[in-house]
Amino acid sequence: MGLRLSILSWWTPGWFLKKSLDELADSTINGLEKVLNERYTSGNKTKNLNESYNPPGSKKALKGDLDGKRREMAVAHNELVETLIKTMGPDKAISRGRETMFQEGLLLGRRFKKLLGVGDNLEDLITAARIMYTVLGIDFVVGENGNDEMVMVVNHCSLANNYNPNTCRILSAADEGVVQGLNPNIQMKFVKRITQGHDHCLASLKMNSLNEFHDE
Repeated sequence: MGLRLSILSWWTPGWFLKKSLDELADSTINGLEKVLNERYTSGNKTKNLNESYNPPGSKKALKGDLDGKRREMAVAHNELVETLIKTMGPDKAISRGRETMFQEGLLLGRRFKKLLGVGDNLEDLITAARIMYTVLGIDFVVGENGNDEMVMVVNHCSLANNYNPNTCRILSAADEGVVQGLNPNIQMKFVKRITQGHDHCLASLKMNSLNEFHDE
């Protein structure tokens, strides 16, 4: 483990958490807006996004402490997902939204891999993911299930209090992308979510050398 990652895992300053949250929010909100922009400018429609749609999250920076920033980001995500579903229908909105969020997460993961100095091993991945999930107010553990497979169990997620199930389903693809960006040989896939009525989120962790998105 590199020195930078080791130090940040031991002590992560507040300014780093807030700056990272702003970056995560900006990337995911802009990604969802891109999908809406594609919808509004498709076919014979010539209006651009500013003429046809007023995005809820792009007009102001997130304000307040970490909890306040998380709530504001979640509200923006919910509003964008609801608009996607209304304009595209649930199946297409969720499929296109997840694909886009995975790609946004992949780019974020690659950026934070360089920023944090993440090596290509499971220990570094878990350490970096713990730092990034601290930004989002998420606690997790990694271990083996009864089938000798690696899994991640999320016992607390601050976003689950504000997300609706469809928003969580779409935005969880960003998490899956981040993990693969941090380590291109590891693929994560959520199989349970708190927003679906479970008492925890559950994700599988598999070795995979391909940077591919796998829809549900």
